[in-house]
Amino acid sequence: MSQEANCFSDDVERARERFLIACDRIGLRVTSYRSRLTQRNGHPMYCDVTRLGSPEAKRAVVLCSAAAGPAGLLGCGGALGVITAGGIQDIPKEVGLILVHAANPGGPVWPYFADGESPAADGPAPAWSDGVLAAAEKRFSDFQQESGFDWTKLAGQTLASMSPPAWDGDVLREIAADRLKGLNQICVVDPRTGPGQFGAYETVSCDPKGSAARDRADSWFAIDPAAEDRVQGAGNTPCAGGLGGLVKTARVTNVIVEIGTYSMAGVLSGGDRKDAMRSFPSSADWRVSAWRAIRETLRRAYQGLMREG
Repeated sequence: MSQEANCFSDDVERARERFLIACDRIGLRVTSYRSRLTQRNGHPMYCDVTRLGSPEAKRAVVLCSAAAGPAGLLGCGGALGVITAGGIQDIPKEVGLILVHAANPGGPVWPYFADGESPAADGPAPAWSDGVLAAAEKRFSDFQQESGFDWTKLAGQTLASMSPPAWDGDVLREIAADRLKGLNQICVVDPRTGPGQFGAYETVSCDPKGSAARDRADSWFAIDPAAEDRVQGAGNTPCAGGLGGLVKTARVTNVIVEIGTYSMAGVLSGGDRKDAMRSFPSSADWRVSAWRAIRETLRRAYQGLMREG
């Protein structure tokens, strides 16, 4: 398997182990933030954050995927690929790169493997007993009280109109305070998978129409307006769980890079049918395409930040 495809892992703990080893090998300092929630197997969840490039740079790209379920491993592979598959050489001396390595880090509270894929580390999904349901209901009730949100406002809304849950707010606030402080320009890149053509990608803005941030994204990434209707979360989903929104002293541009996972050939062939419908395909060809899409998006983000001056 090529180095580009090999930067992706198939379970959270293996992905984290490989990322930490890769950082250690080249002397990168990693800060780990533990989430208050845990994986389904009871193991803790962490965000591991490191920075590459000039420590004095006031402009930075943040690679941070807030995808839930297996798709979250896409961002993990992108972060490892920067270190092991040539991404370091792309970073200009005027720009820093902050890697936030995690998959489903305590934010979306759905089971980690939501579409039937269960690695050996997690084992089979537990049955939904009355006790489990009662505990979940209590935790949700406690969360409502803690957040102070009026959940009656959701009455009558369709599921498609609701944004997915954000990451653990405590973790996000710590990352913003520890790692994004002192920057004056930031581009947040959120890699995700979607139902588009197998291995093809679209980059879209998460910022409101008419905003300066939206104009920057349109210019830097040559965004196709038609992609807004195709890409999940375009224009209405918090990028990277809302991380960029916690930074009040910098100009922040938020984009999603969505990599398609739907292969009509795979569906029709039968043999690859399961992989063709997964949210995180195992195909080496798809993974090479995914890494190249992330790498190209990062390059465009660097160039955009440098043009801003």
